[in-house]
Amino acid sequence: MNSSQASAAAPLNLAILIKLLRPRQWTKNLIAFAPILFAGRMLDGDALLHASMCVVALCLISGSVYVFNDIIDVEADRKHPTKCKRPIAANLVTVKAAIIVASLSLLASFAIAYLVRPALSLVLLAYLLLQAAYILKLKQRIILDVFCIATGFVLRALAGGAAAHVPLSAWFLLCTSLGALFLALEKRRQEIRSLGSEASSHRKVLGKYSIELLDRMEAAIVPSLITAYAFYSFQSQYGQWMMVTLPMVLYGILRYQVLSVRDNNTGSPEEVLLKDRPIQNTIILWLLACISVVYGWLPKLAASLVHTIDSWRLPI
Repeated sequence: MNSSQASAAAPLNLAILIKLLRPRQWTKNLIAFAPILFAGRMLDGDALLHASMCVVALCLISGSVYVFNDIIDVEADRKHPTKCKRPIAANLVTVKAAIIVASLSLLASFAIAYLVRPALSLVLLAYLLLQAAYILKLKQRIILDVFCIATGFVLRALAGGAAAHVPLSAWFLLCTSLGALFLALEKRRQEIRSLGSEASSHRKVLGKYSIELLDRMEAAIVPSLITAYAFYSFQSQYGQWMMVTLPMVLYGILRYQVLSVRDNNTGSPEEVLLKDRPIQNTIILWLLACISVVYGWLPKLAASLVHTIDSWRLPI
């Protein structure tokens, strides 16, 4: 496609502009609520408001990053079976219009972040610099590319903590990092599976990976993730009751691996979250279990049941 054809994009409409920012991928930013969940501040109006505004800021800044990435990768995206449908690659939006949308989204993100807390602006700046390094250079470096993706998730969590004035434990950050690495490796796996022999022509770094190599990497990451979460739960400030959430985490990981072999959508975690009912049910159960432990409902219920059962004893 020549430059004259590329400039003759279809008339703009709001739906296309929103699609340009990839709203289906904004679910990743919900991790910013995790700090207030584990701090027991979900019912704190100010903390919830600030975390919510943080999520909005993350959605806007990540959306702008996606746009700039699509501009740079437009020719490669046109050769991809699914990415060719993105607005820029599909010639639905001109590059000039895309830059304007991305710039406005970026400015709005920093404005919201500064209103919440100046420190949040610094976290978003770190996120933006990381994404710039990834788009321009690091996404072509094996291992470093998946590390960048994982660090992006950690910065999202740090942003939520900064917005709500909640400190994050090292165990929480470790679990977030390992979980994000697992998802990043799955993303590479599915890219290789879907593109086949043309994977390296779409992106050079994909030629440096193989399914066998990714299997070996996951074999190191998954046990580490489960172990780290087990220790995090065991040493929770809310006592060992948090261990009841471990089976749900284990099931979620195993279910994701089942989908990885059976289907071809684990390269996009948001697609799994939006479409797979067992994963959705697992996340809901995990959230309910965490909330019941954090707010003491589960320990109180267990103590009440024990007391009730003890009262059933026949006098001797």
